[in-house]
Amino acid sequence: MSSYLPPFNNILEPNESNIKQFMDNLYIRSETVSKSRWNQANIDTLFYAGNQNFLNQNFGYGQTQGNSQYYFNIVQQPVNMVTGYQRQHRKSINYVPSEGADPNTTDQYTRIITHVSNTNGIHEQFSKACELAAISGMVLLQPYLDYTGDDPAQGELKVKIWEYNSFVCDVYFRSADMCDANYVWTQEFISKQAALDRFPEMRDQINGMTGTPQRYSRFYFLPENYNMIRNDLLVLSYIWYKWKRKKKRLYSKSRNQFFDFAGGQENLEQILYGIPDLEVVEVEKTTWKLATVLNEVLVYQGENPLEFDDCPFVPVFWNYEPHNNQPDLTVRSLVRTMRSTQYLFNHKIINNLDIAEATINAGWKRKVGAVANEDNLKKSGNGFDVIVNEGYEMTDVEKIIPSAVPQSDLELGQMLKDLMYEEAGINLENWSAQEDKQASTLTVLIKQAANLMVFQKYFDQWDYSLKLLGNLMLQIVLNNWNAAKVGLLIGEEPTPHFYSKIFAKYQVIVEEGLLTPTQKNYQAQQMLDINQTFGREVFPPSMIIKDMNIQGKAEMMEFLQQQEEQSSQKQNDLEMVQHAIEDAKLKELYSKAAANIARAREDHSRSESNLGLYEERLSMIERNRSMSLESKQKALTSLLENVERFGNIETDYQKNQLEIENYGQREEEEREKQDVQRRTEANKFLEQLLGEIPQHPAMQNQGQEQGQEEMGQNAMQDMSQML
Repeated sequence: MSSYLPPFNNILEPNESNIKQFMDNLYIRSETVSKSRWNQANIDTLFYAGNQNFLNQNFGYGQTQGNSQYYFNIVQQPVNMVTGYQRQHRKSINYVPSEGADPNTTDQYTRIITHVSNTNGIHEQFSKACELAAISGMVLLQPYLDYTGDDPAQGELKVKIWEYNSFVCDVYFRSADMCDANYVWTQEFISKQAALDRFPEMRDQINGMTGTPQRYSRFYFLPENYNMIRNDLLVLSYIWYKWKRKKKRLYSKSRNQFFDFAGGQENLEQILYGIPDLEVVEVEKTTWKLATVLNEVLVYQGENPLEFDDCPFVPVFWNYEPHNNQPDLTVRSLVRTMRSTQYLFNHKIINNLDIAEATINAGWKRKVGAVANEDNLKKSGNGFDVIVNEGYEMTDVEKIIPSAVPQSDLELGQMLKDLMYEEAGINLENWSAQEDKQASTLTVLIKQAANLMVFQKYFDQWDYSLKLLGNLMLQIVLNNWNAAKVGLLIGEEPTPHFYSKIFAKYQVIVEEGLLTPTQKNYQAQQMLDINQTFGREVFPPSMIIKDMNIQGKAEMMEFLQQQEEQSSQKQNDLEMVQHAIEDAKLKELYSKAAANIARAREDHSRSESNLGLYEERLSMIERNRSMSLESKQKALTSLLENVERFGNIETDYQKNQLEIENYGQREEEEREKQDVQRRTEANKFLEQLLGEIPQHPAMQNQGQEQGQEEMGQNAMQDMSQML
């Protein structure tokens, strides 16, 4: 829940007559917590810079003015290790489709935001915000359009950082995206000329303003308030407050769902014509309005000029705990955990130096008159004799031994130094493997990953802030840039759903991309490892070298691409030769198959001729039968004559011999018939089998030519027989 905000009347907005009362009310409600946050963040910032003089006075250690100026800063290194890792592993903003949206549209969203981020240094701004959050606890990011650059018509998309001492916000907001906050008040100092450029319509009023920041500024920790020489800067305040407004939305009765739409009345009519189920309704929506005040003069009051209703700020923090009832502990930085140890370490080093300098570290102890040549005691170098006078002992002259700092004090200083890293959650051995000089790269990476688990919470928080920033940036683009500018930036026309808030549903994701030289070199190394793992060239050299951080990359890329083109051409030629060889072998196989088929057809034609011979044989058999019948009749006549002449016995014997001969002749005829039938059936089966084999076009042509030749030969034979 957020703080309850009645300015002075719940139904009134700020205007020219009540703006001062409105600002006073906001400041009073957040003064206690904001001042505590400012003070602690200011101490953290001074510690990061190495200044601890104010603590020397508060703790009252009684150090001299000279010693209080010595600072042995160790805090900076742990902070830079964390923020340096974030810089090396920067993540990019990507958009993915959701609810069945068009993926081509989300791809264009990603391309245009990536282009803007690379052009206007938004990634660097975000890394700087993470660094300031680790130092001071919390900062705010605000995307905006800059009309003073190359595009004064539609503006350039940039991101502004509001440091810890330049904003006051609802002190009890709970959500990480500030959606439940009620107000955010930011303040900066600008020159009179800059004010005239921003608000040219108020030239007369601005010319009459005086530069007295100490009168209008209540943000006490801004550096402009510490300028002893009175400057001519004007105080510019942006007061964002949550309010309500009427908004037209589309309502679907069948789905019982509301939709937003972009564009004017013409676009609305097209949507309603295409989707008859939708109707226009007016609803009350929560929005953020802006009141711009210059030296307590209201110069603008109204809706968000960038035309979106979400909170215009993205908080980036280290530790934010609104449930904590101690105002100075609500926002904490990484430096906060190391402040006490850093101060004690600095104090111990100074004390050890005082111990070393408070005693005599050189010279001689002697009795008066014990040494004959006292000047030699002050000399050094090649060596001089020290003569002891008569009547004195050698113990009357002794060299002063330099006093040493106790070993326990040195160990305490080292312990305090190590304790700072432990409080920050950094183990130097895991980060760099300093104790193991032979550690492999994989070992170091595994140790770093294990140590980064301590900071995973903070990296996740920063990833979420980057998602919120990507959402606001895209809303600004969709609401303020036309299709012509978008097409110029992405190199193609926007999709039909680019500006549609109904169909272009998206989700913002952040993932590590190729943004830094370290990431690009790591990508190139991974490609080399993949090639080595598979034992072949999965990625060509031109694809790998583009990600390496080397000079002369363009010439190398051109040379490698030429080599790859030549190699590709040679490979194509070899493949063509191989294809030709394979084609020749295939044609040879087809020709052999065609010859086999022709031979089979020849055998088939022979079987047909055998059938003709079979019929001729049958006719000869019939003729032979008729002839044998005539012979039998003659034999019967002769038999009857022989019966009359020789008797019945001899006649029966001759009759049996004739029957045996007739039976043998019939058996021979049956065997010949069965043999012809078997060969005929075999030829039919072979013809059917060959007919089912698919033929190459060349075989078919060859078969057709052979068939035509055989038909011609058969026709010539028939004609010759007829003749």
